[in-house]
Amino acid sequence: MEIEVCINKNGKFFIRHNVYWWIIHGKKNPDPVANLVVENMRNIAEKLPTIKWSGYNFRFENIIFEEDDLEVESILLPLNMFEDLIKNQVKLGEKIIEEIRSGEYKSKSDDGLNIKIRVWLQSNSLNSLLPAKSN
Repeated sequence: MEIEVCINKNGKFFIRHNVYWWIIHGKKNPDPVANLVVENMRNIAEKLPTIKWSGYNFRFENIIFEEDDLEVESILLPLNMFEDLIKNQVKLGEKIIEEIRSGEYKSKSDDGLNIKIRVWLQSNSLNSLLPAKSN
């Protein structure tokens, strides 16, 4: 699975909302108006079991990919928020939970992307895949 990670000028990592939407809903480019993207993201974040993201301001921002000379409009989700959203939104069945607990879970071809990343996030973080910062 490919997850695009963006970095801002301050060195903070973000995931575009399109990646989240693709994993959860199977659509890569939700219509901002028809899919009520800002409202849905706000409602989903309100259901997270932590106060950390309470009041987070979801808004579309223009992002420039200099290497491709491309500008896109997207909501930026902090990397940790993206992980929290995936962990909270993707529900695992009892069988998979038991397989994970026993260490016997093996990815199956019919497991959706959302299940595969949710299971992976049980014991990993996307931060571990990013290059170390050098000061």
